[in-house]
Amino acid sequence: MRLLFVTLMLISLCVNAAQPLADLRANKLVKIAHFVDFTHAQSTAIRFCFYDLSTGVGQAFIEKPDLEVNPHPVDIIDLSESTKNPELLGRCDITYFEGKVDNDILAPWLKILPVNTLVIGDNFEFLANGGVIALIQEGDKIRLYVNKESLEQVNFKIQARLLSISKFYPN
Repeated sequence: MRLLFVTLMLISLCVNAAQPLADLRANKLVKIAHFVDFTHAQSTAIRFCFYDLSTGVGQAFIEKPDLEVNPHPVDIIDLSESTKNPELLGRCDITYFEGKVDNDILAPWLKILPVNTLVIGDNFEFLANGGVIALIQEGDKIRLYVNKESLEQVNFKIQARLLSISKFYPN
């Protein structure tokens, strides 16, 4: 009985530890959006797109319905159906990939993304496959890494203030 109790406590601690990291990444995404000039913006809202709104960063956004970016409201788009409707991809200002994404899925997807979409992930593999920004955990901090090559190919501006606190990939 004790073993069961300890096991359940450990599992709940692991689950609870993952959510603060997702909240931290969600807050970073909103801060990043403040420093991006979306000259192409077709709507008054900044549109954040996620593949999963039930866990992680997508869930953290859903739980904060009153988010704003430079006083624009935030729209949240679920991309879980984007394979059936590729037109959804063109609606995104910022798309966030969470976790490891298989190369055979990620690389082709990044090639068809509009150059108006800021693509953000959470690992170096994502940057190596053409992602623009990655929020990478280093110790107890989340560091911002920018892919210089991908940044040159996009159709929006990232302000110098954000770039000055970023690390660049590849070094």
